[in-house]
Amino acid sequence: MKKNLQLYIVSLGCAKNWLDTEIMAGSAVSSGIMITPYAEEADIFLINTCSFIFDARTEAEQNILEALLWKKQQKHRKVVVAGCLPQRNIEEVQNQYPDVDLFMGLNDVSKFSELVADMYEGIAGIPEIKECTYIYDEETPRLQLTPSTYAYVKIAEGCNHKCAFCAIPSIRGLQRSRPVDSIVREAQNLVNNGVYELILIAQDTTSYGKDLKEKASLPQLIEELDKIEGDFCIRILYTHPLHFTDEVIEMFATSEHLVPYVDIPLQHVSTPVLKAMKRATDEEKTRELVKKIKANIPNVTLRSTFIVGFPGETEEDYQSLKQFILDTEFDRLGVFTYSPEEGTSAAEITEGLVPAEVAAERCDELMKFQSEIAFKNNQKKVGQELDVIIEGESEEGIIGRTYGDAPEVDNLVHVSIPEDCEYLPAAIKVKITEADTYDLFGDLI
Repeated sequence: MKKNLQLYIVSLGCAKNWLDTEIMAGSAVSSGIMITPYAEEADIFLINTCSFIFDARTEAEQNILEALLWKKQQKHRKVVVAGCLPQRNIEEVQNQYPDVDLFMGLNDVSKFSELVADMYEGIAGIPEIKECTYIYDEETPRLQLTPSTYAYVKIAEGCNHKCAFCAIPSIRGLQRSRPVDSIVREAQNLVNNGVYELILIAQDTTSYGKDLKEKASLPQLIEELDKIEGDFCIRILYTHPLHFTDEVIEMFATSEHLVPYVDIPLQHVSTPVLKAMKRATDEEKTRELVKKIKANIPNVTLRSTFIVGFPGETEEDYQSLKQFILDTEFDRLGVFTYSPEEGTSAAEITEGLVPAEVAAERCDELMKFQSEIAFKNNQKKVGQELDVIIEGESEEGIIGRTYGDAPEVDNLVHVSIPEDCEYLPAAIKVKITEADTYDLFGDLI
């Protein structure tokens, strides 16, 4: 392989994809490939793609086209496309983008440098894309690309649910959890290296450990992580209502390091829609679960996502969802229009289809209500002193997040600091002076 190669990276999609990108970057750096933030300096353009919904595929395709235009400018340049898009349908993307130099599936993320070396030797074609079975461990080379204060820890990969709208199981395979001791060792290493916030991720974090020979659970994992020495906190993303048990609720209330932040994609509340989605729950259970979470986890920040326009969703179903959102007043909320995905059972539904314009109107209305809720909630924070996790610098000072905000998807806090301030810890105290719909503004205390 050529010496002094430089790699430019575009990572698309969720935090789970981001961690795969860090593993590819770790493989690259371990073999002597340097990472550059400037595409014009790079020899290799890597795009780690998402293929979850139509908009994600569109974004991936736009980035691939940009990379191919970049490649044409200099003969030595190479384009590598990895992740969910080639994993989902390698023949389709190969035919669509014949000028891509290397496609990589999800099983190949730790082999990045090896496959790149083959590419330069002229022996790399298209790796055989098999069913996804890979998951990294604590010894896998990984280059942390997040700000130094937080890092993602993937506790499991894949999913055993068969939700009617979701293609994830067919892309990322069935659930496979990492052993508790492997996760604890990785977490300890991250804390030793100065990481303050450990963010646990999986397709369904609350079903963690159910597939292991020596059965484990999320509460057991948190109990072991709590034993790690050092100053840190833990955030959990991507929980599932089916597995959000009383034990999980108690875990949030009693853990020494776990922040009271519940990310639980509910998808809908109307019983007929939930049944059609194959979510194995109903409106009564959903409302009861949310009520229990808010009553038993002190100072909880509640985040959820919903889908509108699912086939068969009636006006009555939509009104039920709207009322639920208004009743609950979620702290954080995302609403998406339904996207039919090839290979899912919902894609085969031909009756009761919701016109795209109706779904878009419903989405817009719900997000309008949510923006009003968010603005009201943020205004209540003016004058309060809040703990803030630092993410980076800005022209005005420091950018951070409260414990009620996850990276990339939630609010930011813009902090003014004194000019003579030379050192700040990972978490600081901030007095909030202003607020808008999604951002807070304050001064370092």
